[in-house]
Amino acid sequence: MSLQNMIRSIVRTFGRKVLPPSTLWRYRELYDATQFRFKSLVGRFRRLFYRPAFPRNEGNAVYLHLGCGQINHPKFINIDVLPASHIHYVRSVDNLAFFKDCSVDLIYASHCLEHFPFRAVLSVLKEWHRVLKPSGILRLSVPDFDLVQSIYQKTGNDIDKIIDPLMGSQTNNFDFHKALFNSTKLTHLLEISGFRDVRMWTPGSSELTTFNDWSSRCILVDDNEYPVNLNIEAVK
Repeated sequence: MSLQNMIRSIVRTFGRKVLPPSTLWRYRELYDATQFRFKSLVGRFRRLFYRPAFPRNEGNAVYLHLGCGQINHPKFINIDVLPASHIHYVRSVDNLAFFKDCSVDLIYASHCLEHFPFRAVLSVLKEWHRVLKPSGILRLSVPDFDLVQSIYQKTGNDIDKIIDPLMGSQTNNFDFHKALFNSTKLTHLLEISGFRDVRMWTPGSSELTTFNDWSSRCILVDDNEYPVNLNIEAVK
């Protein structure tokens, strides 16, 4: 056992004896969030001296992958708070101030938008709209509340069957879902953000829609696979 894990185990054991579980959980969340933010800040500092090579696309097209996580598509600039070596910009994706107005051809964000507070979603979409060129595309994938609700009904109204796609896995402070979407709601938000031609898109239908991510996955419930994704795109 590493020294860090040993200290964590001692603190956890001691904490359980003197603190109620709800309080201990809040401290755990605070610790995890603080640790992650520190690593993210270190990653941002490192980018002052080293940044992975930017993709060179035909016609100098600029494609952004927001909240990319561990995925590294060769044609996309990667932006995430995760301080991994393939991330070009280590920062939150709701602020793209380092990109000029009308400078980006395509934005891709899979299972990212639902992690922002529902009251902030509109401002996030407007920021993404700002950096896109005229006729640029915003391509999104989010959990579809209508599909999640259908799973709930098909499984005897068992909340435990839908808790992850509805609320996030909550394994760390950045894995909480804070907004809900269905086609009607997200279409409305996109349109009032300035987008047009809102439509569905199909994962794997082209090079720029092929990612090993949640856009093409199902969840397994009682040995049955259920789709949970709303894959929607819009044009500036």
